[in-house]
Amino acid sequence: MKIGLRFWMVVCCASCIALPLLAEEDEVPQQDKIVRNTLFALGQRQIQAGEINEAMATLQRILELFPEDAHVYSQLGYIYLKRKEYKEAEGAFKTAKKFDKSLVEAYVGLGLTYAEAPTRGMQSYYNFRRAIREAKRATKLDPNYGPAYRLLGEVYERFQEDHNRAMQYYQKYVELEPDNPEGLYYYGLACVQAKAFDKILEHIAPYLSANPDVVPLLPIVAQGHFYNDEAQKALELFERYLANIEGSERAHYTDIAYVASATELQEYHAATPGPEQQAYREQFWARRDPDILTKLNERVIEHYRRTWYARTYYSSNVYPWDERGAVYIRYGEPDYRSRSNDRNFVQTAEVERVRTQMAVDIYGPEAAFFTFTGPVFPIRTSRETGSLFEQDDPMDIADENFTAEEAGEAADESMAELPEAEGGEAADFRLGFERNPFDRDGTIESVLDEQTGQLNTRLQFGRYSPVTIGSEIDTVPWETWTYIQINGGIEITFTDEMGNGRYDFAPLPEATTEDPDAIAYIASMTEHTPEVIYQQAVSTSPDFYRPGLPGDILNFYYDLAHFRGPDGQTNLEIYYGIPPEQVEIEQEADSSFIHVQLAVALANEGHTSIYRTTDEFAYRGAQVPSTTEQGAFVPEIIKTQVPPGKYELQVQMKDLISGRTGLYRQELQVRDYQIPELQVSEIQLASNIAEEGATKFLKEDVWIIPIPTRSYAIKQNVYAYFEIYNLTKDTFGQTRYKTEYRIRSSAMPAVGVFGAVTAGLRTIFRTRKPQVAITNELTGRDADEREYVEIVLNKVRPGVNALEIIVTDLVTGKSVEREVRFRYGN
Repeated sequence: MKIGLRFWMVVCCASCIALPLLAEEDEVPQQDKIVRNTLFALGQRQIQAGEINEAMATLQRILELFPEDAHVYSQLGYIYLKRKEYKEAEGAFKTAKKFDKSLVEAYVGLGLTYAEAPTRGMQSYYNFRRAIREAKRATKLDPNYGPAYRLLGEVYERFQEDHNRAMQYYQKYVELEPDNPEGLYYYGLACVQAKAFDKILEHIAPYLSANPDVVPLLPIVAQGHFYNDEAQKALELFERYLANIEGSERAHYTDIAYVASATELQEYHAATPGPEQQAYREQFWARRDPDILTKLNERVIEHYRRTWYARTYYSSNVYPWDERGAVYIRYGEPDYRSRSNDRNFVQTAEVERVRTQMAVDIYGPEAAFFTFTGPVFPIRTSRETGSLFEQDDPMDIADENFTAEEAGEAADESMAELPEAEGGEAADFRLGFERNPFDRDGTIESVLDEQTGQLNTRLQFGRYSPVTIGSEIDTVPWETWTYIQINGGIEITFTDEMGNGRYDFAPLPEATTEDPDAIAYIASMTEHTPEVIYQQAVSTSPDFYRPGLPGDILNFYYDLAHFRGPDGQTNLEIYYGIPPEQVEIEQEADSSFIHVQLAVALANEGHTSIYRTTDEFAYRGAQVPSTTEQGAFVPEIIKTQVPPGKYELQVQMKDLISGRTGLYRQELQVRDYQIPELQVSEIQLASNIAEEGATKFLKEDVWIIPIPTRSYAIKQNVYAYFEIYNLTKDTFGQTRYKTEYRIRSSAMPAVGVFGAVTAGLRTIFRTRKPQVAITNELTGRDADEREYVEIVLNKVRPGVNALEIIVTDLVTGKSVEREVRFRYGN
């Protein structure tokens, strides 16, 4: 992230305004003072107008009259810096310091010169130290000089990617200069990288509210609201941002090509440009909406965020972004990220599994015994003349004068006055490469070591090698990203082969005729190249988004059943179980109080129709069970009507007192009960069937109290309710039908069984002899019947059981079966 050209104008103009003209009491002829002050004011106007060459000529005229004017030398330094004449800028700032050792803007300008000068390798380290030293000296001279803190923030951000420390310095800067939009912008960038979104709302959002036309701040504040569970505000700010940028730039945010599958892209291009393609884009995003409970599509906001992130952080020397940007827009933040200049040694078990499997696939089973501290895929390690680590930059600032003593002084300055929480000496400075302190060449023999007996495998391929704990060698700059939920887990490695900040997929190692074994290895390695892995992932998972819930997760119970409804609709009932230990219970005098919001949403296959129902419920006193009673819950029900079909169902509960939220998703097939043949509804399990109760649980003349846990205690009976449709009447106008009830046990553990609907699990139940079997033959006058039953479970084994209900129309001989599973005991 380059900082000089954008920072220069702010510091230069600020110093121009603050600089005193020559005072009347100075021992200078009056006419000369007038000329000097007039020329200096002219130079300021020329600088602000962008007339750089004219400003330089004006300032040079002042030096002819006043050759020791520190302010003029400082202004010349910023002009040289603007023109990227770094040696001249360094000389001008040093001269300014020589003539006025208290001129803080000269210290900041010199530090900025060190930060901006193109350097590599150890020279970058030295310039980092120099920049820190100059900025620290400026803060000692004037603790309230904001640009010095800004420089510190930008240097730590650029050289070390130390987002937290950079953010601390930026915060000090914005406290001193709260009305500088450019400073707020780069403070916002540091907050985004540090994930300190609350700081964005605290320090940047108020400024944007008062200055709504500062366009660059819009996407930053949008992210602050997005991560504060204020999606509507985030969307509004992103849309304002898109409305205020160029059409070519806006196209990157609206083009679905970056996340669409090949089939979707083909369909999109086949649509007529204009309203037809616009309608396709709307349906495209609707299918990806992770939260159909709200009309707001958070996936669109996330796409805007990812696109902005790629344009902001992954666009050095490439338009619109490098390969990191392409991957980031499709898949978002990786589960694990490590860089050559910022090693991440903390890996979850899932990440380690993915990386180990990749190593075994590439190098063989022995690779499981290695510890990979960098990319598993081999990357370029050796160098040729003029490569990344040669000192071929156009400027070698004062290298001959930067002694070991000065290096130590710079190190001391860099840590001076830092908060204790930031640590001690910054010995963890991260260069753009990693060097083994013992100068190992990284070569690992491809045979078992005869002397030590240690397991080894072939890891070195010419100048290419993975990075392991035993071979941390010179490499090109790299980043490696791991996603654990895409294609069973993938790792993608990017490398900066040219050293210009542009990262592409790590290339396949180059085979040489001198190493025939390597040619065979490399041929088999092709399928593991990062680009191939990425393309395979795109073909199966064109995009990925895993939204998080704000705050702590709330766990709750739910179950459902559906029945025939009016006018071709199906009545869907969602039964909630509100666990008292999961919600916050308020005490009101001598009474307890629970307040929750329950929501249900169903989206059809094309997401062309979404059905939503939301309601709030409050419970007091005896309605609130004890939090110490295991398995206790408050039963609740939400009813809705939908057409038959296949849906994505989302069920949500939010505790309105604590703010905790829980969300479950499942696929749901809603039956069509309008077909004129014998049908049976879903089975609703109940904790009790009573002759009185709350109206919401009433079905005809009985009250069915739902049991969303589907769990029955020992000695508790199971209750079930279901409906029968379209019984056939005989010649006497009567219906005759038979109901059979069977309960079968399973030795399977209870966890996860209710979500398993495979044929194999059904077979396990069917092969077991029923422990309970009840048969009833009934007659009636109506084609539709409502049935409920109570079954004693004293012969049922504890564990998971299945209740089967078979209804046979004795007039036609047709039968329909339904099944539901429940837990008993345990």
